[in-house]
Amino acid sequence: MKRVHKPVLVSGLVALGVLGLGACGGDDGDAQASTSVASDSPAATTAPGSNEPTDSATAGDTGAATPKQGATDSPGMGSDCTTDRLRAGLKATGQEMNSKYFDLTLTNTSDGSCALKGYPGLSLTDQDGDPIGKPATRTQDGSAENVVLKPGQAAHAVVRTPDKGVTDGKCWPEPARIKVFPPNNTASLSADPAELQVCGDSFTVGPFTTNAS
Repeated sequence: MKRVHKPVLVSGLVALGVLGLGACGGDDGDAQASTSVASDSPAATTAPGSNEPTDSATAGDTGAATPKQGATDSPGMGSDCTTDRLRAGLKATGQEMNSKYFDLTLTNTSDGSCALKGYPGLSLTDQDGDPIGKPATRTQDGSAENVVLKPGQAAHAVVRTPDKGVTDGKCWPEPARIKVFPPNNTASLSADPAELQVCGDSFTVGPFTTNAS
């Protein structure tokens, strides 16, 4: 009887071993299949994710992705009005507190909009174009603003000098012309001095604004 039962027991053990090997082989196959799918999936590549911005996102944050528009389309924050697009003018506006005031203007003569921001360079010249005295100094009245000029519009800056009567007659020679440098420009404009005569060695100019003061 023992000889009969031993082969049966061995046979059963062999069967169990075969089943175990088959089960292990199935797990390996599934793992290999899973690995293949992951490596083929775009989600598993090293492309930038939500925590790592892409080039286009970075460019958008810095504005580099958007082409800069010209002054005609959308004036930027700052002076982009060039001298060849402007006309200078000066007009007396009155007297107050022993000082004479003048309105210095730069008018946009082009077909498109542009912007001015900051102070003009302002000096006086004689008939030969030689300078008289020193260039105007900047006042600290108000802060510079971005003035967008449509065609035909003007920006305004206040020019001031003491009245002749309070300086004992100590005045510079009367100028033949004024020389104006728009902000961020090295080319100048010329205009009539509108009876401006600097006295007391005090000659100031303010920043450009939208409206005349």
